[in-house]
Amino acid sequence: MQKRICIGIAIAFALVACACFAVGASIEYERTDTVAIYQTLQAIQAGETPPANKYDYTVLRLDGSIVHTTCDVEEMSYAARISRAAADGDLVSETGEYRVIFYLRARERFERQRDGVLWMIAGACGAMTAVCAACVWATDRRMLRPFRKLRKFAERIAQGDLENPLEMDRYGAFGAFTEAFDIMRNNLRASRIAEQKAAVDKRQLTQEIGHDIKSPLASIRALAECGQVQSEDPSYAIILDKVRQIETLTDDFYRAALEEEGQLGVFVTRHKLTELAELIRHCDYNKRVQAFDAPAGRVLYDAVRMVQIVENIVGNSYKYADTEIAVAMRADEDRAEIELRDSGPGVAPEQLSYVTDRFYRGEKTSEKMGQGLGLHIARKLIVRMGGEMTCRNDGGFVVTIRLPYADAGERNEKDR
Repeated sequence: MQKRICIGIAIAFALVACACFAVGASIEYERTDTVAIYQTLQAIQAGETPPANKYDYTVLRLDGSIVHTTCDVEEMSYAARISRAAADGDLVSETGEYRVIFYLRARERFERQRDGVLWMIAGACGAMTAVCAACVWATDRRMLRPFRKLRKFAERIAQGDLENPLEMDRYGAFGAFTEAFDIMRNNLRASRIAEQKAAVDKRQLTQEIGHDIKSPLASIRALAECGQVQSEDPSYAIILDKVRQIETLTDDFYRAALEEEGQLGVFVTRHKLTELAELIRHCDYNKRVQAFDAPAGRVLYDAVRMVQIVENIVGNSYKYADTEIAVAMRADEDRAEIELRDSGPGVAPEQLSYVTDRFYRGEKTSEKMGQGLGLHIARKLIVRMGGEMTCRNDGGFVVTIRLPYADAGERNEKDR
């Protein structure tokens, strides 16, 4: 298509150029008709009536008086008339006692030829303009307009619109690209449908696995609790601890699946910091958290999700540090800060920035049960509550949680 357009443009310009050349070549220089002038002079000299002549003329005597003229002339002296004739390019001939001025109209002939050339140039420019306009129209219709359609189509694809197909134009310069883009749209649409189906299947599988695991775990927990009540055998406590670990892993998998699909709901409400302190103590089922005080004030968080967060952090300390846990709660200017610190070996400095990544586990955790989801889920939930969570090494592994106050005045509000 582009080749045909270029050939058409070249042919159109060549035709216009040939027409201009032909018109220009047809213009000839208008020579003076010396034969007619000679015949007129011969008749005047013989005293006869001159034949019809293509030029007007005036016959003068040497004293300046007009003997005969074929056109209207002004009254002026002989010398002035001869000077004007010479200035206008007229022909002055002498025959006997007469002077004959032939009005060749050189200026009029020049202006007539000039006007003809100007009209030719104007016509050529008009033809060129028409050709250019036709070329621009053809280029816009066959090349630019399809390209704009492709650009808008790509924008719709980027915005997720995979339902509306791209209109085909078999005469357009981008016909093959149009078809390729629409094939891409169909493939993306099929991929999206497959991805959505896979996500649904994954969620269903996660729910089924969680249900299938928790059912026997509930029976094991019940039997272990009964055995612990009836006997002092420490094996029952170990069984309960392992059951609790398996339940934590199952919950982490389920929550991670929900978080990945954006279905892990967070409902933030106002709570006193003393309530948060009590929540931390409640999650410490191994009684490793040291005594601490809670300042006054109210913060925003989801109580249900906060239980999951604290259990993950405390459970990690049980698993990897197995030390006492120190808790410090501070009231800053705009946020409350809760710090949980164990006395274990901490995390290698080069791995510290990855501990909250999904499925990340450090080098020293291979012997421990886990999937690297606890801190990842905890940080995601804290962020969705409007807070932030950071990890560092400082005499052990330290997790710092910052929560927003309920409003500007809650920081100074006293508990009642």
